[in-house]
Amino acid sequence: MKYRIIAAFVVLCFAQGVKAQQAAGQIEAGVRLGLPLGATGRYFLTDRSAVEGIFGLYNTRASLTALYQYHWDLSALTIDGFGWYAGGGAHIGGREISGNKTFYAGVDGLVGLNYSFSNIPLNLSLDWKPALHFNTPSELADFGVSARYIFGRNKK
Repeated sequence: MKYRIIAAFVVLCFAQGVKAQQAAGQIEAGVRLGLPLGATGRYFLTDRSAVEGIFGLYNTRASLTALYQYHWDLSALTIDGFGWYAGGGAHIGGREISGNKTFYAGVDGLVGLNYSFSNIPLNLSLDWKPALHFNTPSELADFGVSARYIFGRNKK
């Protein structure tokens, strides 16, 4: 029974016939609260794939992160506009550790929940973005909440 539930979940998550909640060419921009704290912008390459850039400024750090995301629509199982996404990318930045300024770079993972309102051009997301740095201590507990304005989308 347990394996049937897991198999059904996997099939639902990867089903190709579900309605996409975004459109190719859609642009979103806004703020990210969490780690990294800063500005975020997302561009949809297709109805299900997107690239995101995050410019982070927090504490004694500045960073630039580039991410690729793949989106799954969960509207059929939940409410219209709700989905999840996963992906990864890379980052570079500078930080101060014990009074010394250090350049850092690394790779990022990403998994999150996404909600786009149907009556206003606003997207909200909650994600976990672990960051593995090549030359400084890694940050595996990076969570964030983003609010983005959806450009060019009229009310439905």
